[in-house]
Amino acid sequence: MKVKNLSSVIFFSLLSGTLLAQKTVVNEEINITKDREVVLPKANRIIDKIPPVTTDKKEKKMTYAFFDRKPTAVEETKFVPNVVSPVTKKNNNEDVVGYKNYFKVGLGNFGRIFGETYINSDQNKKFVYGISGFHNSTKRGPIAAENSGTSNSKIGLDGKYHQNNYELKMEMGYENRGYYFYGYDTLVHRDYTQPDIKQRINLYNFSATFENTNPKPKVDYSLTTGIKSLSDYYKASEIDWGTQFKAYFPLKEDKITALLAAEAYLTQRSDSYEVNPVRKRNLYRVEPAFRFDFGRISAKIGFKAVNEFEQIEKINVTKGYPTASISYKTPSLTYFFIGFDGDIIRNTLHSFLNENPFLVEQAVLKNTYKNQDFYIGSRGELYSGISFNTKISYGKYENLYFFNKYDGLTDSPSGQPVNVTKFQAEYEDAITDFVNVSAEIGYSNFENWKSNLKLDYNYYETVKFTKPYHRPAFTSRWGNTFTLTNKIVSSIDLYYISGIYAKDIELGQPVKLKDIIDVNAEFTYLFSKQFSAFVKLNNIVGQNYQRYYNYPQLGLNFVAGINVAL
Repeated sequence: MKVKNLSSVIFFSLLSGTLLAQKTVVNEEINITKDREVVLPKANRIIDKIPPVTTDKKEKKMTYAFFDRKPTAVEETKFVPNVVSPVTKKNNNEDVVGYKNYFKVGLGNFGRIFGETYINSDQNKKFVYGISGFHNSTKRGPIAAENSGTSNSKIGLDGKYHQNNYELKMEMGYENRGYYFYGYDTLVHRDYTQPDIKQRINLYNFSATFENTNPKPKVDYSLTTGIKSLSDYYKASEIDWGTQFKAYFPLKEDKITALLAAEAYLTQRSDSYEVNPVRKRNLYRVEPAFRFDFGRISAKIGFKAVNEFEQIEKINVTKGYPTASISYKTPSLTYFFIGFDGDIIRNTLHSFLNENPFLVEQAVLKNTYKNQDFYIGSRGELYSGISFNTKISYGKYENLYFFNKYDGLTDSPSGQPVNVTKFQAEYEDAITDFVNVSAEIGYSNFENWKSNLKLDYNYYETVKFTKPYHRPAFTSRWGNTFTLTNKIVSSIDLYYISGIYAKDIELGQPVKLKDIIDVNAEFTYLFSKQFSAFVKLNNIVGQNYQRYYNYPQLGLNFVAGINVAL
């Protein structure tokens, strides 16, 4: 498939894509409603009954994450932690009762232990805060029993302080991820112990946001700053301090608005390098822009100036990227938009480990240059309760990375070499042509059923690599929530991922991984408004699929337990 022949395919895909859709929408902020109320948000994770579904048509601002991270695996589906009391037509006028505190515990096969809790303060017009905790672990995994067990523990604290004209939000937390490099031949290497293949990642984070909440300010602004700290079992660490500032300056009765966005990221990475173990990787971005709103037609024109500094590679370069977008709004609130963009995409050790936890030590980190990105799409509501979003984009990327199997032995924490599969981030030398066709559709008008379907097709025209290793060609997710009776609530998710290739080092050629089909479900039985029991089933199909080469996921696994709201 050649990119120069894609124009007809793109046009046809967009035409048919409007019948699909998306509930969340575009990063480009095609449309922003400026007027807003000053409403104190509820404390995070307060457990409420499901409110009645209203059918009033509202103008919705939707955001679309274009280059989002793909999941490391899909065997574990996260459900919204709620003890719910279904609302029917008979009790639509009842007062909504909220519960401040929530506890969820369960046990499952593979030695799974699951726990989750949210503890919140009383609802206050000025100050609210909450504490959260989470633990999910399996003693055994799909390969070599305890040598492939996993654990994930989190604790967080967040709070909001609100005044008439501003709001201050703060959050902090700690996370520990524990797992093993179990991608090895158990028939050949039977003597590997847990310390030989162990990996532990510790994450700390703190952030604060100061935001203007005046509904009609002369200048609107928000400032966020935060720091993340990461360390692993192999003496690697990363400290990432990021600050984002946004300001809006109305120039002419909200018809013309000046915008300013600025970001600064100061990153310090250290690893077990023999020379210069500490590496500074900084990035600065500033984007002035103008937004025009003339009723049905709105537009945004801007320019990004991005400076990248890399100490070891001696990179200190500033690039400029013009940006523009225009949208048309129909009377039925259906939007059609088109635009182009460019940027430098930050790649950090934290972002790589979120995407692929099985990285080799001293992984190579380079930022990706989005030299240009042209996109076109549509969003809105087809009928009452059906929201959609479609987008087609074509871009040229530089330093686009792919995860390839590391060729060679790696050190264990004990210092002994081990022959396990780990992955190195490798980068395309040439400019990569990239095409993405994405669509999402959601339906929420039925009283007892809510559904959301998302589809993504990706095409990479590579030069250095035979295949775009470990980047799926097609991903889809279909999520559903059902209220079966006044006592039973269920959620069912279906994932389908295909077109994943890996490189077999011994054969020296690409290997196509089996398509991933994953069905997950959770059923909750409500004994009362505050107490319920649940059963969660993961990978109902029982497929030991591989999202990453030589790393099969758990087959059918389950967890059962109770929910309590106080």
